[in-house]
Amino acid sequence: MGRKPTEEACCCPPSPAPARAQHKSGCLLCGKPLVYFSETRPLHCEICGKEADANCTCEDGHFVCNSCHESASIAFFVPLLLASTEKDPLALFEQVVALRQVHMHGPEHHIIVPCVLLAAYRNNGGEIELEKALREAVRRASQVPGGICGYWGVCGAAAGAGIYMSILLGSNPVHKDAWPIPQRLVADCLNAIADVGGPRCCKRTGRLAITRAAAFTEELLGVEMPLGKVVCRYFGENRECLFRGCPFFPNSRS
Repeated sequence: MGRKPTEEACCCPPSPAPARAQHKSGCLLCGKPLVYFSETRPLHCEICGKEADANCTCEDGHFVCNSCHESASIAFFVPLLLASTEKDPLALFEQVVALRQVHMHGPEHHIIVPCVLLAAYRNNGGEIELEKALREAVRRASQVPGGICGYWGVCGAAAGAGIYMSILLGSNPVHKDAWPIPQRLVADCLNAIADVGGPRCCKRTGRLAITRAAAFTEELLGVEMPLGKVVCRYFGENRECLFRGCPFFPNSRS
């Protein structure tokens, strides 16, 4: 039976009210494919109306900001993780991304990765104040924008794993001992992600980052996280799926 989440000190930012029904893949508003820019440009979000730097729109010109893309899902998956006793972080990840508020791709995955890892760490006996840690993970990972895998050369799932480890170790820019360790984990995650190749898939990269982070956690901190086999069921929703080139595709040879 799962733990009951506390009612105070909510981790979740307020959710903007969606202007229209949201699609799981492609444009949230119309479902059409996204068109990426070579340079960012200021655009107004179709949902909240605020101006933000955009690196893509859909074919019809719709733009949805990072905050509106991710905030609806946070309100649902944080309570789920607080109450869960699941020890397998990949199983937790699959539970979270199955929520209808989580889209096929998007910056919410940058937040899901560290939160799932923190919950699994707690559930496997790690000493952590989970609600406080989740609140900080949401705060930090919400600053990791969508599309950085292609524009910055750093996948947000790997950055999320680094956020997880930074929170566990209490790392900061001047912490001599802790400072290099999350960066080693991020580098490990990026190597695993890059070895599979592109284009991006937020489900694939999230699973790869979690797998590497679990092994890293056991080696560094002695907390073992069991990892079950994942067979992806999202390939029908992913226009850029690698199919048999992905290690999570059914009957994959990777």
